[in-house]
Amino acid sequence: MNFFKRIFDLLGARALTVWIVGGFIFYYLTMAVWSEEAFAKFIIAISSNNLARAVYLIFFVNVTIRVIRACWRVRKSWVRLILRLPLYAGILIFLFASFGSVNSRQSKWLLIGDGDVINLPWESGPLRVVRIDPALKSDLLRVDDSIIFDYEPFVNVVDMTGKVYRVGAFPPKRVKSSYMHILNFGIAPGVELWKDGRLLSRGYVALRLLPFGRVDSFELSVLPYYKFYIHILPNKTIKKGNESARNYNIEKPLYQLEVVRGDRTVFTGTSSDSLSFENITMKFFKPTFWVQLEVVRDPFYLWFVTGVILSLAGILLLLLDWIIWGIFKRTGSK
Repeated sequence: MNFFKRIFDLLGARALTVWIVGGFIFYYLTMAVWSEEAFAKFIIAISSNNLARAVYLIFFVNVTIRVIRACWRVRKSWVRLILRLPLYAGILIFLFASFGSVNSRQSKWLLIGDGDVINLPWESGPLRVVRIDPALKSDLLRVDDSIIFDYEPFVNVVDMTGKVYRVGAFPPKRVKSSYMHILNFGIAPGVELWKDGRLLSRGYVALRLLPFGRVDSFELSVLPYYKFYIHILPNKTIKKGNESARNYNIEKPLYQLEVVRGDRTVFTGTSSDSLSFENITMKFFKPTFWVQLEVVRDPFYLWFVTGVILSLAGILLLLLDWIIWGIFKRTGSK
């Protein structure tokens, strides 16, 4: 019996808390010297290294025992106990949910467009993209200090029951058992390739062409020796006095195309319709939009949020407890 009591006392010792917290601070500061992602490495260690998991669980048990003892000490004052319980519960729930989250979390990054089907291994059925609400007006003006996007982009997905979910950039949207939000948004030019009157390929090319003027490149399997560099130019420039603005037609962009074969540029041209090089014609049709989604399955997410809210509320209640207790002690001493 004494053996188990000693183990219990050791696990609940304040010195153990100090050693573990001090060890984490030393680890963090040491890793921060060599890496800017010290905390990320710590999270990865908890999710993949049994030694790190064991240390974390010992710390959790240590905090749990100390919380129980703290509640026991104020058990005779139910007001103080009630004021402190949210903080104690929030800390324990936060630690528990953090460990559960990093060890059970699943995530995927998806590049999707209109009509795409999303198959997630942890969901019971597929989701389909029914519409992307773009972040840009169809006809827009830009000056040097303009913002990149006019609106927040949204993607609308539907499940097998017909329920529609509207997912934006922030906050994450719950879709069935997953959480989704948009990481990035872009334009996918419509491209056709023709040679000697024969259609070689037709489709959309998802590129990073925003902000306007940014150059991206792509390759096509039907033309393995070519690489295409492309960016969007203003359809027209509007000048008023000393000021000028660039007009972009998103439905019919003006493209600057550079075609490279090997290490040699074989063509450079500008058009919103078609360009020809070496008996090949590239035609452009109305572009579409793409979004990059981060999809996460985290069964402990709500527990994590609950722990954070309780902890923040508990800090305020703890301050109230100190104020009330301070007034009580001053009143009692008179």
